[in-house]
Amino acid sequence: MSERNIGDHLGFEYEYIPEEVTAENITQYYLDELEKGKQNGYIPVIIPTEDRLEDYLEDMQNGGYDGESLPDTEEFFKAREKDYEDEIEESDFHSIELTDGDKNDRLVSMLDYGSGELAECVIVHVPTDKPWEVPLLVPFGGWNECPDNDEIAAVLKKWYERYGAVPAAITHDTLELVLPKAVPRDEATMLAREHFLFCPDRVDQCTESGTIGELAGDLSVSTVWYFWWD
Repeated sequence: MSERNIGDHLGFEYEYIPEEVTAENITQYYLDELEKGKQNGYIPVIIPTEDRLEDYLEDMQNGGYDGESLPDTEEFFKAREKDYEDEIEESDFHSIELTDGDKNDRLVSMLDYGSGELAECVIVHVPTDKPWEVPLLVPFGGWNECPDNDEIAAVLKKWYERYGAVPAAITHDTLELVLPKAVPRDEATMLAREHFLFCPDRVDQCTESGTIGELAGDLSVSTVWYFWWD
């Protein structure tokens, strides 16, 4: 096990993920832990014990948080749409044809990129029963095109209240959410628009076609959402 531990750095209760948990059953392990968290007032979050994330967090200032006073999500999305105006005009953003979609129901951000095996991870008990407060308590965001952590919290609050989406895993550049069920197909286009504005790389680098329509199709059949900021 790593001498340096992100759980110790955060100061929250945590457990190492047992050796019997593998890439194949990590998602079910998380869902079981999520049920335990609901009974005990915390949100479990999987975090690899990697130095890059810990070094990053050491550079962030976390002077407290206020989960009740968050940015307005509609204003956030309007500002992001303006930021990506040129890219939107060159894409199928305004004329979207949903694909059938590829189902995603597995957490993957904690897997070793080369081997596909589960990396050493802890599951941190983030002390809140409000899932959207996770990026405020585990400082995350504010680099490159990644929104600031209070903007992430605002968007997660909207998605939790609408779809039950809960942050399940954080690395130095990825965020994964789990949902109780896939979103209705007739809402997938609107949601894919929000996902693109929240994380353009989710379309630009994480779809085969680079289109909103492909992402919308995927969201209509998936219970895990993946975001990566390059």
